[in-house]
Amino acid sequence: MPEYLTLLLNCPLVIATIFIAGIGGTFQYGYCVSVMTSPSGFIKELVNKTCIHRYNLSLEQWHLSLIWSFTVSIFCIGGLIGALVAGSLISKFGRKRCLLFNNFMAITGAVLMLLSQTAMSFEMIMAGRFLCGLNSGIGLCAHTMYLLECAPRQLREMVGVTIASFISLGKFSGQLLGISELLGTEKNWPWLLGFISFTALFQLVTLPFLPESPSFLLFERGDRPACEKAIKRLWGNNDYSKEIEEMLKEKAALQNVRSHSVLELIQNQTVRWQLITIVVMFVSLQLCGINAVYFYSFEVFRAAGIQEHKLPYAALGTGLCELSTSVAFFMIIQRTGKKVLLFRGYVGMSTTLALLTVTLYLQVSQNTSPRFMHISAYFDAEYENLSLNPFILPSIICHGCHTAAWSSFSCSFSLLPVDQVCLSLSKY
Repeated sequence: MPEYLTLLLNCPLVIATIFIAGIGGTFQYGYCVSVMTSPSGFIKELVNKTCIHRYNLSLEQWHLSLIWSFTVSIFCIGGLIGALVAGSLISKFGRKRCLLFNNFMAITGAVLMLLSQTAMSFEMIMAGRFLCGLNSGIGLCAHTMYLLECAPRQLREMVGVTIASFISLGKFSGQLLGISELLGTEKNWPWLLGFISFTALFQLVTLPFLPESPSFLLFERGDRPACEKAIKRLWGNNDYSKEIEEMLKEKAALQNVRSHSVLELIQNQTVRWQLITIVVMFVSLQLCGINAVYFYSFEVFRAAGIQEHKLPYAALGTGLCELSTSVAFFMIIQRTGKKVLLFRGYVGMSTTLALLTVTLYLQVSQNTSPRFMHISAYFDAEYENLSLNPFILPSIICHGCHTAAWSSFSCSFSLLPVDQVCLSLSKY
C-alpha cells in the first residue's frame, strides 16, 4: 500500500485531476441524490401555496406526495437520458470538453431552483432537477472515463475508487448543509438546492488548466505528440515510451474497428457475458434500496421511531457511514482486490436486507421495536459503498474504441429510478 501512495504523491497533477474532476463530476450526482430530503416540507408548502395563489385550490396530502415523488424521481429520468447520450458526446467532443460544457447545465438547473421560491413556481424545481439529472448522467460517464484514462495504469484501481468517494462526499454534503443550523431553513432552502452552481463554477474555472485524456488524444484524434505531452504533464517528466507503444499497438489492432453505439454494443454477441456482468452489478445496486433511503430518509427514520427533531442528524449518519467506508475502501483496494470487495459488499447487502425484511414483518405482525430499520440503513449504506466498485468495471472489460459506449451503458443502469418508483407507487 505505501508504494502505491508514494507513486500517487509523485503525480501531483493526477491528484489535482482527482479533485477537480470529482467536485464537478460525481460529487454533483451524490449531492442531488441527498439534498431533497431536508427541504421536503418547505417544497411541499411551496407547491400548496402555488396552487392556492393560482387556482384558489388547497391540495390534499396525497396530491402533495404525488407531486413530491415526481419532483424527486425526475432527477433520475434526466440522469438516464444524460447517461444514454453521454457516450456519443464524449467520443465527439472529448472527455475534458464534455465535462466543461456539462457545467452550464448544472448552473442553469441550480439557478432555476434558487429562484423558485421568489417566482412562486414549483415547476422551476422540477425543471432544475431534470437539468441536474442530465448533468449527473453525462458527468458520471465523463468523469469516470477522464479520470481513469489520466491515471497511470498501476494506479487505476486506487484512483477509480475516488469516483465512488465523491458520490459519497456529495451525499454527505447535501445532508450536512441541510441541517437547520446551516441551510435547512425556510429562508435558506433555495440556496441549499442551488449550491451545486458553486461546484460547477469551480470546475469551470480550474478544469481548463488540466490536459485532455491521453487515450482520447491518441485513439480518437490520432495526435501522438499531444498524447505524449499530456502523459508527461500528468505522470511526470520521465520516459513513457513503453506505455505509448502499448497504446499504439492497441490502436493498430483497432484500426479498422469503428466506435460502437450503445445499441450496437447490446446487439454484439461477442460481448454478451460482459454485458450481463454489468447489468447484474448495477441492477443489484438499484434494488438494494439505498437511493430510496436517501430520497425518503426522513420517512424511513420516522417509521423507525426516530424523533422529529433528530431526523436530519439520523439521515446524516447514513452519509457519514458511506463516506467513511469509501475512505477505507481507497486504502485497501490495491491489497485486497476488486473481486473480494465486490463479493463482501454484495454479501453484506444481502444479509442486511434479509434481516430488515424479517424485522419489518415482526414490526407489523408482533409490534416489535422498529429500531433495527435505523441500524440497517447505516449498514446498507456501508455495504452499498463497498459495491460501488462496478463504476470501474467498464474500463477493465472494454476495448479502446468501445470505451464511451461501455461507460454510457453501465452508468445508465446506475441512474434507473427503480427503487424510487417502487417506493412512490407503494404509497397509493
